[in-house]
Amino acid sequence: MKQIIAALCVAASLVGCASQKSATQERASSTQAQVQAKDTIQEALFHQWFAAEFDNHEQHWQDNINKEKEPDFQVHEHIHHVFAPLATPALEGTTYFVKQYMDGDPSKVYRQRLYQFLPNEDKGALQLNIFRFKDEAKYADAHLHPEIYEKLSRDEIVTYPGCEVYWRFNGEYFDGTMGQNTCSIVSKRSGKKIFFNDTLRLTDNEIWIADKAADEDGNYVFGNKAGIPHKNRKVTYFTGWGGARVGGKEASEDARWIFNRDLLLHNEGQIVALQDAKTGEKTGYSIQLALLTYQNTSDPIFKFGLIDDATGKTITYIWSDRSNPTTGMNLRWMQAGVKVKQIRPHFSF
Repeated sequence: MKQIIAALCVAASLVGCASQKSATQERASSTQAQVQAKDTIQEALFHQWFAAEFDNHEQHWQDNINKEKEPDFQVHEHIHHVFAPLATPALEGTTYFVKQYMDGDPSKVYRQRLYQFLPNEDKGALQLNIFRFKDEAKYADAHLHPEIYEKLSRDEIVTYPGCEVYWRFNGEYFDGTMGQNTCSIVSKRSGKKIFFNDTLRLTDNEIWIADKAADEDGNYVFGNKAGIPHKNRKVTYFTGWGGARVGGKEASEDARWIFNRDLLLHNEGQIVALQDAKTGEKTGYSIQLALLTYQNTSDPIFKFGLIDDATGKTITYIWSDRSNPTTGMNLRWMQAGVKVKQIRPHFSF
């Protein structure tokens, strides 16, 4: 009898241990599932914020004002960024076509890349791998011709190990970092190794990029010497119409009009000519939308300006609240009206 009781006690103990082990495994599995769910949500949020066009027009504009007061002040280049989601069968993960150009001029492209995002569990981050096209011309403006990506092969792109960017959410925004001095190339000009380091920040409305480079002797190559990042805002595109009488302000009331009903421009300083959409005949004037904060005031405004093409100067402008979805101007001899683009407002296509 005592042996039976002892056996029952041992069995009960084993059941208890098994139950405890099972409970522990369930908790671990539940915790892992919660972590994976959190990572999935954060990754979705990242792409929701990242997929857009960005521009640092106001920063560049303000820097030029500062340089007038301080001749040694370093002006940030005016850069426009296109981060266009574009599926790439040759690569895993989420991919983007990236185009970056200078001075608000789409023809001044200084970088064209393919971005690949993959979760990296070991580093607890979303890893960005950056690829360069061997044939830049073939894939120019690929976001407008996504079908060409269907045939892209790994042989047509190259990447540089060590140049990966790791994105982590800090509860407020995403931090992007690289390994210290892990990204490098050998300069064809000097023969020296050049080290690249980036720190980035992504919010729902901005991406900050602080990229810098130094050679193997520690000599400056590029980057803001004060460590101030390029502060790029997510653009919003507007569609609309506009035109002017031939001869401008001095024209008679019965003068012929040049008109365009298919205007497209974004709110971060883009300038668009008022000209005939079909023939290209110009009025001699352009319009500009810009988010600015003028000197001696702390009120940010939404500016709608009219520019004289001959001088490049703004001859008149109106302003309103930055959240204004529509705006317009009527000078009798010139008229224009725009409203927020209804479909994909953060992209020009």
